[in-house]
Amino acid sequence: MGGDYHKPDRYSAFARNWKLIGITSGKKWQKSSIQDKVLWRVLERISKSEQGDAIIRNACYEAGLLDGGMLQNELGGATATPLATIELMCLLSGKHAELRNINGEPVLRLIDCPYSDVLAGLCLPDTICECHLAGTVHAIDRKSAIDRRKKMCAGDPYCEFVIE
Repeated sequence: MGGDYHKPDRYSAFARNWKLIGITSGKKWQKSSIQDKVLWRVLERISKSEQGDAIIRNACYEAGLLDGGMLQNELGGATATPLATIELMCLLSGKHAELRNINGEPVLRLIDCPYSDVLAGLCLPDTICECHLAGTVHAIDRKSAIDRRKKMCAGDPYCEFVIE
């Protein structure tokens, strides 16, 4: 009980004096930011390590497997196609994507890159795209492979994908 008596006094004293030490009422400290900072430092070290590229590629692939499975369920399981699943991922991310039928073949065009800001500065979006989409496709059909015919990162106006 004795400790509880002093808590309000201590907190109210801090509240009265915090502006005097330069902390504004708009200043926020979030515990979760510690985790983000630590994880980013770990990723920086991994990306510069000898096995960093393989670790990041594998992690992106595994994330694609998880995302593909979850999105496949959203589309109705067995009726989901890999390209429709990727289109849904882009649309849910606020990225422009178009699933088209060109010469009797389903083709997905991405007008906005969903990977451009993922691991920025640590890994190229091209690598993340390749590995994550491979995982997404394999979550739906292990025998299928995604083929990227056009790449924005290579100067094309959009990315274009087909499933083989």
